[in-house]
Amino acid sequence: MPPRVSLKQRQAKKAERQRKYRQRQKDARRPSRDDIAATTFLLIVQETARVGNWNTFNKILDLVTAKLVERGFDKVATIKAIDDLVEKYENGWEFQRKPDFEDDAEA
Repeated sequence: MPPRVSLKQRQAKKAERQRKYRQRQKDARRPSRDDIAATTFLLIVQETARVGNWNTFNKILDLVTAKLVERGFDKVATIKAIDDLVEKYENGWEFQRKPDFEDDAEA
């Protein structure tokens, strides 16, 4: 039976796989789930503000909050984080672009 690979070696190999995976995603300019989620949330906030349908929006955020609490997040901190983000978006703030993608576009 071959000797077992050390934890340090397994972690290094895993880290290298992750680096390669992230580079492939960057090269393909494929959005991550976080990119998609952030863009979706931004558009939902903007559209809700435009049409003024805050009742439906708040019902959805109640469901989001409940799911995050199920995952172990603090309810009060979750509500505050969501409210802060919604306020930023309402005031015209947009999520930060990835500078490495902007550098690639200029080349």
